[in-house]
Amino acid sequence: MSKFKSKNKRMFSGTAEYHKFDIARGQLETAIRLFLVEGCDMFSAITLAGAAGEVLHQLVLRAGKQPFVDYTVKVSDWKKLGPTPSRSAVMKHIHKILFINEMKHHDKDAQDIVQLDAEECALAAILKAIADYKTFTGSQTDAMKAMFAWCYQNLESIQMLKEYEELPKAAKELW
Repeated sequence: MSKFKSKNKRMFSGTAEYHKFDIARGQLETAIRLFLVEGCDMFSAITLAGAAGEVLHQLVLRAGKQPFVDYTVKVSDWKKLGPTPSRSAVMKHIHKILFINEMKHHDKDAQDIVQLDAEECALAAILKAIADYKTFTGSQTDAMKAMFAWCYQNLESIQMLKEYEELPKAAKELW
């Protein structure tokens, strides 16, 4: 017996095969749970949601569906914000503004201090991953429903809904 094997059989003890979807769902649900508990580790929530988002993005593409990133490109086109960015450029930009790579890597030229709103970045990373999860599966988990309830109670939900209702029909049909 290896020194690193648990003496007691646990849920994930031993070698097994895991589908990437199951791994991503576990990461995303753990990120949500971390986010919803006051005082928990938002840095891990960002990292877990970012990793889950990357896997879910690829699964959505392989399923021939539209990932969240493609929707943001359509919004950019619709708003006429300039030349249409590539999917990879948008992904890179999203990861940059959410500090996803900063949470996972420490490049040799990187600063030792990172200044960010950890809660806001975690929320955005989680919601991005949920969008691709829902596109891929057509459903949402109880943890995701709890996340949406938190958003409704804690964000400017009435104002957001009002702004959405005021959008032209063409904007609402982008998704």
